[in-house]
Amino acid sequence: MNEQDIYNELVKEFNLKSLPDEDREEMLTEIAKTIHKQFLLDVYDTIGEKQFGALQASASMGEEFYKTTIKHIVPDHETIFKNAKEKVVKAFNQA
Repeated sequence: MNEQDIYNELVKEFNLKSLPDEDREEMLTEIAKTIHKQFLLDVYDTIGEKQFGALQASASMGEEFYKTTIKHIVPDHETIFKNAKEKVVKAFNQA
């Protein structure tokens, strides 16, 4: 799934379409941070401390290297991301 598709889904799932652009962007930034944190927690639970450390180290070597590393260490990273996003959306809708 590409970034634009994720953006559009989040706008819809969090009912942000009616917000002014600046407010919508601010909300989406906070939502993205929350999803990212949940994703990292879920990845950590999946691969463990040692491999997670290697993944984190790869982030400092550039985006392309990080993408390659995550595909290698966490082949199902897209599923983990989707599940992390669903957890955040579900928590928001229950609040």
